[in-house]
Amino acid sequence: MNYEIRNGYVVFPKDECITASKQNIYIKDGIVYYSKPFEKAHKIIDATNKIIFPGLTNAHHHIYSTLSKGVPCEVPFKDFMGNLKNLWWTLDHSLNKEDMILSTAIAMKEAISHGVTTIFDHHISGYTENVLSDMAEVFEAYGISGTLAFELSDRNGKDFFERSLAENIRFAKEQKGKSVQGMIGLHASFTLSDESLQKIADSTEDFPIHVHVAEGEIDGIQCQKKYGKGLIERFDDFGLVRDNSLFIHCSNLTEKDLKILKKRNIFVVQAVDSNMNNGLNVGNISKFIKAGLKTTVGTDGMHPGTMKALKNSMIFTKYLNKNCDLGYPEMNALFLNNFKLKTAFGLPLGIEEGKPADIAIFDYEPATPFNTEQFLGHLIFGITESHCQYVIKNDEILLDDYHVTKDLYKELFERSQEISAAMFARFEKNKGKY
Repeated sequence: MNYEIRNGYVVFPKDECITASKQNIYIKDGIVYYSKPFEKAHKIIDATNKIIFPGLTNAHHHIYSTLSKGVPCEVPFKDFMGNLKNLWWTLDHSLNKEDMILSTAIAMKEAISHGVTTIFDHHISGYTENVLSDMAEVFEAYGISGTLAFELSDRNGKDFFERSLAENIRFAKEQKGKSVQGMIGLHASFTLSDESLQKIADSTEDFPIHVHVAEGEIDGIQCQKKYGKGLIERFDDFGLVRDNSLFIHCSNLTEKDLKILKKRNIFVVQAVDSNMNNGLNVGNISKFIKAGLKTTVGTDGMHPGTMKALKNSMIFTKYLNKNCDLGYPEMNALFLNNFKLKTAFGLPLGIEEGKPADIAIFDYEPATPFNTEQFLGHLIFGITESHCQYVIKNDEILLDDYHVTKDLYKELFERSQEISAAMFARFEKNKGKY
């Protein structure tokens, strides 16, 4: 198929800078061109004065939470552990294969609608065998790329830990170099013994890890009390601070922890919406970015929108540091690192000439001058409030004038109420078990 996208502002993130300029884009057989490579387009998209991005990345998602809306959990939670036990640790063991295929399909449609084409998901469910492949099949059906990992912890017993570890390793090996790859998913330091961390280190080659770090204060307190060291220090002692690993949240790290991270090729991911919803501390992204840590954003399952996460993180760092002069350098770094994460896993940026297409067109039309120098002001105060209108990935239009084009898993969508009601019933039976 030949696509011609006319008169839009192309935003090109590269290395440490972002450029923005008005130009046409042409896509022939899934490849991007800036000079017209065909005589006639099969489809012309009028993007006059609209904003063309590479497809966005959600650096930390929990797709398994998709069907949690309205789940009959016991409240008040009282604290973070109450939240985990009464909601999330009860929910995850209530999910079966049908629930997860439906959850993933819903998440794919939501992501596409928000211009997100790459998702780094951290999974847990009541079944382990081939679950990551089940989810990857849905990713691939919708044209979404990213990584999947299965949460490892000791909280469900040795057998479940062993099966979860095997699933991580199987999937990571099978998916090397593919559009949906594997990472090694760790829940958190406070739910993993030294014995378990050693087993993970010994059996997972050099696959990057995806782990929650200091989401709640209990994580750091337990680590210092039990092991006499910081969270990152503990992971590093097992050789788990690996290239391209994702360290999520990172609230209340020690100075020694930060020094270790600064020497490693990793990504810190903030999920400010989730932390605030849970009444938890939030990592200081201004501090992380000034220290040279590659920091970007995820949604932690709270919502599908990377744009929303970018804006909220930028605003919160002003509040956290009580400094209205912060914001532009932080947003610049969060935005650039959103794409650096994508390319670190060998996934195309999506907007480079001669490379596979992966673009999202947002309907924001600037009323004031728009160019490289003005871009961040428009991003923060305008584009983040706009809507994605088109998404093109490779040779397919995934979002066409606000409508997701793929009508997949129809039978599951039609039975969504029935499927979720059955899951809610299992949730009720599982209360108090975890």
